[in-house]
Amino acid sequence: MSTVAHAHMDSDYRTMLTNAVTMLEHLGIIDFNGHFSARLPDGKLLINTGSSVRSAITPDDFIVVGSNGEFSDTAPPPPKELALHVAVYKARPDVHAVVHGHPKWSTLLSSAGLDYRVIMAQGALLGEVPTFPSPRSVNNPTIATEVAEVLGGGRATLLRAHGSVVVADDILQATVLAIYLELNAERYVNASMLGEPYVFSDDEIAACQKGLSSRGLFEKCWNYYLASFDLSDEG
Repeated sequence: MSTVAHAHMDSDYRTMLTNAVTMLEHLGIIDFNGHFSARLPDGKLLINTGSSVRSAITPDDFIVVGSNGEFSDTAPPPPKELALHVAVYKARPDVHAVVHGHPKWSTLLSSAGLDYRVIMAQGALLGEVPTFPSPRSVNNPTIATEVAEVLGGGRATLLRAHGSVVVADDILQATVLAIYLELNAERYVNASMLGEPYVFSDDEIAACQKGLSSRGLFEKCWNYYLASFDLSDEG
């Protein structure tokens, strides 16, 4: 790959990640400690720095780290939970984007000891969402590997009284799935205050997955929030 092409690709990834973090921060899914990474074509990772201000994130707030988590000591360091991203990428060759946030509704769900249940159509796209049974910070390889094992081949896992981890094929899909996860959790918590929430049957879940698992619909959600928050997808 030429130097110009490599620079253009780097800019595209940084723009996408900047928009993704901005959207999720505005939606309360990422807070002052959340982080989002993407696997680059050469196997290295691009992730926001630990010191980055998530509410004012810029393309310059992302750094490249090695596939094993190695990084330059001359640059701002990555988040302490970098181990989580490294562990997921090692366990899942199919994953190219990982987002860890501390969303309000999903965290309330796991804090109350409730399992993730599908009560809105888009929530079905997460599939089975297991819960890691501890609120411990995922800041070392041992815990990170345990979380990756709980995640298994799925799209998401909740971290008990802590937050969520969502993985996907790319940045756009990971962003949208993180939004769907939180919207579903919000409806679940609020519906529980009114009565017994209607939980989709297995057949209804399968039908939703078949009908809603399209790139066009993921882009529809992405573009909606891109416009809502006056963001540009130009690098």
